[in-house]
Amino acid sequence: MKKPHSKKSLSENRCNRMKLRGLLPLSLIEYPGKMVAVVWTGGCNFRCPFCYNRDLVLNPTSIDPVSEGEVLGLLKRREKWLDGLAITGGEPTIHEDLPEFIKRVKDLDFLVSIETNGSNLEMLKKLIEDELVDYIALDVKAPLDWDRYKTVAGMDDKNKFEEVLKSVKLLKEGKVDYEFRTTFVPNLLDGEDIITIAEQLKGVKRYALQQFTPRNTINEKFEKLEPIAQEELEKIGEKIEDMFQDFRIRGI
Repeated sequence: MKKPHSKKSLSENRCNRMKLRGLLPLSLIEYPGKMVAVVWTGGCNFRCPFCYNRDLVLNPTSIDPVSEGEVLGLLKRREKWLDGLAITGGEPTIHEDLPEFIKRVKDLDFLVSIETNGSNLEMLKKLIEDELVDYIALDVKAPLDWDRYKTVAGMDDKNKFEEVLKSVKLLKEGKVDYEFRTTFVPNLLDGEDIITIAEQLKGVKRYALQQFTPRNTINEKFEKLEPIAQEELEKIGEKIEDMFQDFRIRGI
């Protein structure tokens, strides 16, 4: 007779549907001021040509899976040192089992942060309303204009862009701690674009300008692209830093 599924096996099945594809035991940069483990989900509904997680986005099954048990086991073993878990991707919010996975993490009394492109408003609302997320990092790919955004994000679904706009508005309400951030990609963005984004987000709690990493990109042409010089990135930062309560430059 076939044995019934145990709670553990059901959890692992749910996790497999989420396609967890990577686990980092410790990070000091994913969640400002916190020590967290990081887990990656497979798949994404955007195709940003500069994204450096090509395999994770385009071919997640080529990456060895990570079970829910591995993640929860790591958190239990390191509960004295870790504050929480950062969930990134790919795009975590495309996975319908995300809330259930987070509930298991929260049951262990850990903080949870989500990194997202903002294209799934209803999922973000659910996570906030159910108090399943403590910090949300939303990537603003380009000035909040459809013609610009679709090029930089590599997508043609205007409804998803509208979701991004609504997600930006949601975070501005301040019901959860958050940050907005933009990766400066030469040939896709320039200094004026960053200033435009800053003006559109002016007054938000936290904004980060990130250096582009030319590695394993979805469009291989971007692997040959030189990042903007540190000095230039810092000059752009000087023009916008007073627009935010907390501004920082990362990756330099």
